[in-house]
Amino acid sequence: MQSLNDHLASYLDRVESLETENQKLESKIWEHLEDWSHYFKTIEDLRAQIFANTVDNAHIVLQIDSAHLADDDFRVKYETELATCQSVESDIRGLRKVIEDTSVTRLQLKTEIETFKEELLLMKKNHEEEVKGLQAQIASSGLTVEVDASKS
Repeated sequence: MQSLNDHLASYLDRVESLETENQKLESKIWEHLEDWSHYFKTIEDLRAQIFANTVDNAHIVLQIDSAHLADDDFRVKYETELATCQSVESDIRGLRKVIEDTSVTRLQLKTEIETFKEELLLMKKNHEEEVKGLQAQIASSGLTVEVDASKS
């Protein structure tokens, strides 16, 4: 029985030493936690900054995407306007050719009109000479012919 008492006493001593050790460890843990408490505030601040930076980065990414889309839109608009400009320039070149051809035709027609006017004057002159010649023949033959015609 003495042996059991000795074992019990040694167990109780061991429990007491473990409890003492446990208290020391708990106090160290609390000291350690208390020492880290000021870091928790810093950590929270840093987390808030990280979140704010993440939100800012998301906004920047959206702005970049919007800029790319606007760039694409402007590129398409530029290409469309360039094609329209080239088409108009081509039309203008074609119309200048038409104007040039029309001017040449107008000059040719003007020349023809002048030629026809000269021809008409020559024909009128020849006609008058023929009429005078015929009137002279009639007068020399002794016939009298009266013409009632209005001059135009």
